[in-house]
Amino acid sequence: MFRRIRYEIIKIARAHATSHEIAYGAAIGAFISIFPTFGTGTLLVLLLYRILNFNLVAAVSGSLISNLFTAPFFLLLSYKIGCLFWVPSAPLELKTWYKHLDEVGMSVLIGSFLLSLVSSILIYFAVKYIVQHYRKNKMRFPHTT
Repeated sequence: MFRRIRYEIIKIARAHATSHEIAYGAAIGAFISIFPTFGTGTLLVLLLYRILNFNLVAAVSGSLISNLFTAPFFLLLSYKIGCLFWVPSAPLELKTWYKHLDEVGMSVLIGSFLLSLVSSILIYFAVKYIVQHYRKNKMRFPHTT
């Protein structure tokens, strides 16, 4: 698994784009991935690619952060963060959550926005650093992988 992640990072770092475009793409992909887009994340990435100038491969890779296994974690974390700013009048209960969807949904929406924003900013700077570091080392030692 870590070998595959390393391979993807190297593939993105070798892309013919600036480190800003790569990091920007990863950040946009991560934002869209963490924010509940309900299956339309890839479509949104493709639409935004036409409007904004970022690396598409990095954006698609960034959008893989949320998947079937991590989505419940992100939704619960979004709800908890959202409750700090919007306290729902009805408690979140597993059996009756749909009855208070308007209250619970507002907390999730606020929390998702904040979690997505902070995560995408952190990912932007991390990816930019990794790409610059990789390229600098590649220039210094051109025959190593």
